Amino acid sequence: MGGQCVPATIHRGSMASSPTGEYQQGKRSDRVPGVHIDAVRVQATMKQDVNCLQVRKKTVAIQAVDADGHPLPGASVSIQQKRSGFPLGCAIASTILQNSAYQSWFTSRFTVATFENEMKWYANEREQGKEQYADADAMVAFAKQHGIAVRGHNVVWNDPQDVQSWVKSLPRKHLRRAVKRRFNSVMPRYRGQVIAWDVVNENVHFSYFESKLGKNASSVFYQQAHQLDPNALMFLNDYNTLEAPVDGNVTPEKYLQRLWQIQSFGNLSRMAIGLEGHFDVPDIAYMRSALDKLAGANVPIWLTEVDVAHPNEVQ
Repeated sequence: MGGQCVPATIHRGSMASSPTGEYQQGKRSDRVPGVHIDAVRVQATMKQDVNCLQVRKKTVAIQAVDADGHPLPGASVSIQQKRSGFPLGCAIASTILQNSAYQSWFTSRFTVATFENEMKWYANEREQGKEQYADADAMVAFAKQHGIAVRGHNVVWNDPQDVQSWVKSLPRKHLRRAVKRRFNSVMPRYRGQVIAWDVVNENVHFSYFESKLGKNASSVFYQQAHQLDPNALMFLNDYNTLEAPVDGNVTPEKYLQRLWQIQSFGNLSRMAIGLEGHFDVPDIAYMRSALDKLAGANVPIWLTEVDVAHPNEVQ
């Protein structure tokens, strides 16, 4: 799962546990097609309205004063929102650097960017010892120019299909050195310029580095990452935890078990949950239940790669 990303912060506790009756309403009816989807949509809309009032809206008092600080009774005040404060992002590719229409479309809508491939190890070091950061550097500069926050995606990837052949050919001792060199290359380079890192991508599903370097390999990587960039969030980014209850490899319980295993290895105070979110037809009741469980970790939760494969994406 790559960088198709729409990161949006989910406030912890914003989706509270639902009474049994709500889940009963959301069950599919074999006799009345469409009841399941309509009932869930109504529930979601009601929850959304309540949460907007409780979490995302605040009362603000504004007082107009003169140059000496004296109140101006009856003053007229107008406010224009320049930009959303809610982090909403999308993936970008290096093609944005030469496409002004693409730039305008992106910068007018989003506040966070994830690079499709340009910050991944296989893009930065296709051949051993030959690093290439030109595209990533230019994209970071573009984002900074437009006030766009950047997520570092990713330092290493635990799926063997996304590990370079030269990395796979290394004996254990040399592999350990190569990974350490990778961390010491990309993270200091962009320290202070990214808000977060997907440290070991898809770490719940896959275990390439554990198979080569031992069961605590990823825990060591996260500790190293935290030391290199202590102010950035360190994400455990994976898929199928939120989408539907069909993948036993990455249930909310197994996700939390992996998260706690990494946290317990060292003092990792800046961990975060990354849920890729590759949906067909979203199962709202299951999503709410999964988020309730994950919220127990008491760390930030982001949707990091949202896409909808259903033919009717609006629905």
